[in-house]
Amino acid sequence: MKITVIPDVHGTHHWKKAFEPEELAKTDAIIFMGDYVDSWDNRQPDQMENLQAIFEAKKKYPDKVTVLMGNHDLSYISDPYVSDHQWDYATEIWSIISYNIELFDMAAEFDGWLFSHAGITKTWLSIYGIDKETDAPAPYSLPNWNSKSVLERINSIFRAGRYKIFDFGPYCTNSYGDSIYSPPTWVRPRSLLSDMWTAGGKYKGQVVGHTEIRPNPCFLQKNGNRAIIVDSPEHDCIFRFDTEAEYSWKEM
Repeated sequence: MKITVIPDVHGTHHWKKAFEPEELAKTDAIIFMGDYVDSWDNRQPDQMENLQAIFEAKKKYPDKVTVLMGNHDLSYISDPYVSDHQWDYATEIWSIISYNIELFDMAAEFDGWLFSHAGITKTWLSIYGIDKETDAPAPYSLPNWNSKSVLERINSIFRAGRYKIFDFGPYCTNSYGDSIYSPPTWVRPRSLLSDMWTAGGKYKGQVVGHTEIRPNPCFLQKNGNRAIIVDSPEHDCIFRFDTEAEYSWKEM
């Protein structure tokens, strides 16, 4: 499967290359890794217009495009606030994200690879009971809990507006997010590798953004866990990933 991966955007426009006709024809899926606003360079109102354009791309190609939620995006509909939070435009950004909330996913799977903004740990799933079946009343008031996969539960909880468990919450023990208790919008590569959720070996590994790192993409392994980190300091990369060949990433 050929996947176009668009790492953290942060107000940049490089993602538009992925939607040129010749590039669309080469890919089976396009996935945005989150963090669409809070640029350190490109200011408003361009960032909001850029975010709206991403939503329009998702609406135009609903079956081909996946839009993941990042910690910077989440901060406008929940809390806590993050670096370079745009206080002067917070209401407008909140409105745009809230109006289009149904377009987001918290996590997605493609051909055996798990994608999220920062990663999913076993500990985070466990402390919120997301990985457990139960005969008690439906957790998070979600019907058919036991019949849902863990990935479906994560996305259902998010779509139900239970944003707090995806925040930098009370269980996080590191201000940088480097903790196995951190949620899929915040966990860092070191903690992810030490406690990665693979659904009992179902997933080959996890693909994440969030942490600016070189080389890009960065392939990390520990204790059999595999992570591919795709964020970069410049926020100007797009990659094509062939899921049949783990190291076949090509920059577009």
